[in-house]
Parts: sequence; C-alpha cells; structure tokens
Amino acid sequence: MEMGLKAISICDHDIIDGAREAMEYASNSIEIIPGIELSAVTMQHEIHILGYFMDINNSCFNEKLEAFRKARISRVYEMVERLAAIGVKIDSRKIFEIAGNGSVGRIHVACALRKENVVSSVQEAFNLYLGCNKLCYIKKARILPEEAIKIILEAGGVPVLAHPGVSNCDEIIPELVRLGIKGIEAYHPMHPLPLWKHYEKLAKKHRLLITGGSDCHGTARGQMMIGTVRVAMDAVEKLRQAVQKLDKTEILS
Repeated sequence: MEMGLKAISICDHDIIDGAREAMEYASNSIEIIPGIELSAVTMQHEIHILGYFMDINNSCFNEKLEAFRKARISRVYEMVERLAAIGVKIDSRKIFEIAGNGSVGRIHVACALRKENVVSSVQEAFNLYLGCNKLCYIKKARILPEEAIKIILEAGGVPVLAHPGVSNCDEIIPELVRLGIKGIEAYHPMHPLPLWKHYEKLAKKHRLLITGGSDCHGTARGQMMIGTVRVAMDAVEKLRQAVQKLDKTEILS
C-alpha cells in the first residue's frame, strides 16, 4: 500500500498458501488476486505458466498442487544427499526453515549454503553446485504445457505465458495459443524495453492479454523487486473479464 499498489498477485511455484494468507489479511485498500506459477517442459524449452483468478478451494487443483509439493520436498533431500557425497554437509532442516511455508526449491538450498558460509552468494551456489548440469543438480518434476494450462483452466483461472523472453520460446507461442493460453507476460524485469514492445505486438497478433510482474523472490536475489514492474488496473480488469468468458468446454475437457 505504501508503494501505491492497488492490486497484487502472489504467484508462487506450485503453491497457493501465500496467496491464501495474503487474502485473509489484506485490507480493502489492496486487492489480492489468487495466482500460481507452474513449470512445464517441451522437447526444447522449459516454460512457466502463470494462472490468475483460480478457485483456490477447487479440490482437484489442490490435489495436483499437493503432489507437486511432495515432489519438491523429495528433490531437496536428493540435492542434500548429492552435496554430502562431495563433502558438503548441510542440514535439510535449515533449508525448510528458510523456505517456511513457501514452495521449497534450489533457491532455498542456495540460501542455506550461503548462511552456512559454504558459498559467499546465492549465485555462487548455483555456479558451483545447483545450476543445470552441475554435480548436485536434480531435475524438477515437470509437466507438459498442455497439462499446466489445463490445471489452471479447470480451476477457473486464466493461463498466461510467463517471461517468454527469459524462456526464449517465441516459436512455440502459436502452439500454446492452440492449447489454451490466454495471455503473455510482456512486462518483466529481465525484458528490456524492446522486448516489451515485441511481446505487446505478439500478444495483439494472437489476441492475447498483456500482463506484467516483478517476479519478486524476496531478498534471495538481492533487492526486493515487488512493485518494480507495474501494469495499469485495466490489465487486471481484462483478466477478470477473461474469467467470465472462459469457454465451459475448456474448463471441463
């Protein structure tokens, strides 16, 4: 509120607890939009699918998220075992303490390594141990884009392609549109201004909603990013209208 924000959406990976808690405590001066972020893979790409305005009490939706949560926990234990095998011992409990009630992942392992002075920074932890193809990297349990989109649609939400410039996935956007994606996150901290314009054009070409976000991960990556990328309330209203226009066959298929 001090930043002048009228609405925010908390889109944690595979978990809605943060959004649920925020909705309970939010005052009337700020709107909390229920959100989620799901990872998906194709043959060439890892992409992230955002979901907005889902029914967070949908039982099937929550069952799927619980399965993702358990897979994330198992992955952390596997990373701890790999670290121990190369002589880097870290108590898994410290990792889960850092994650708190949030969705646990590599970033929390990296923070624990930094806290224990094994590395000097989160980035060093990724460079040495946790980055893709590093010794202690464990692949995340992932799903296909069509499944991620379907999960969001079945919960009554609007699926949006997250930070396509980061994923470098422009060539599959037409296929994602066919699968039911409704928007593109054009505005993102890692999208320079020319990419903002590029994705605005792509969104208009495919008749998609245009969204944006700060992709805030707390202070783990340095400064607090929340509010650094903003969109007009018109974008929120268009998302809200899209929920009403969802084809019932999309939701039930």
